[in-house]
Amino acid sequence: MSLAQFNLEITKIRDDRRHGASELARRCLAILAEAARTVPAQDAVVLREQLKTLAWELAKTRPSMAPLKNLLHRWREELALDVTLDVATARVSAAQQAEALIAAPRQAVAGCAAHAAQFLGPGRTIMTHSLSSTVLQVCRLLRDQGLHVIATESRPLAEGRLLAEKLSNWGIPVVYITDAQMGLFAADADAVLVGADSVRADGAVVNKVGTYPLALAAHDQGIPFYVCCESFKWRQTGEPLPELEEMAADEIGAPERPGMTVRNVYFDITPARLISAWISELGVRR
Repeated sequence: MSLAQFNLEITKIRDDRRHGASELARRCLAILAEAARTVPAQDAVVLREQLKTLAWELAKTRPSMAPLKNLLHRWREELALDVTLDVATARVSAAQQAEALIAAPRQAVAGCAAHAAQFLGPGRTIMTHSLSSTVLQVCRLLRDQGLHVIATESRPLAEGRLLAEKLSNWGIPVVYITDAQMGLFAADADAVLVGADSVRADGAVVNKVGTYPLALAAHDQGIPFYVCCESFKWRQTGEPLPELEEMAADEIGAPERPGMTVRNVYFDITPARLISAWISELGVRR
């Protein structure tokens, strides 16, 4: 993998609006596995340092998403290549370590979904926001148990539409609404279930913008609000607050006018006081 190819992959990760944190973390690890096999290096020492640098660059691409930082940090820590290895063996070892970590998010998502499906039970109407691979897996497990879903549009790129279409294809009844209607429809749900891009040490959740007002609406109407995500999305105590990424203003579709500023912040923070429970592959935490 050349530097130009790596920079192209960095751009793709940074500009991705459709995939969640776990999927992008897996993509980053796949990039590192490929880099381990192909990046120019004359010995194991040079290879190790180059790969650690590449991992650090990938981790910085999406600061709001804890899995990228946490999984890539874990890979960098495990990249204890024996400097006496020949470079070919070192390449295989580094690639295998990355590929082993790729499996971890998939297993964690399956565990989260199993706990959430059991916790929610049959015959429920859940409301969700954005497109979470974990929430999708929960819905798949409950699709034959009378599940109904209320899905928000999730502006500006409307990834909620993709979720609604997938649920429809699975035969799950789904009501698709604009984000502005979430306060109106929250009362029709038995529970709100969302994923997360990151969870702060105090339990506050960083997720697609709109999650916070949905939590406020649920709280005001006595509807439980559940967060379902993998344990590696939790940030450590003492970590700095995550940057809330802001994307291109033209995604909003607003015309340019003198004196008018268009903002397109992609994430918000839902405080722990509005969250009824956190569900991970480790179980349910209240």
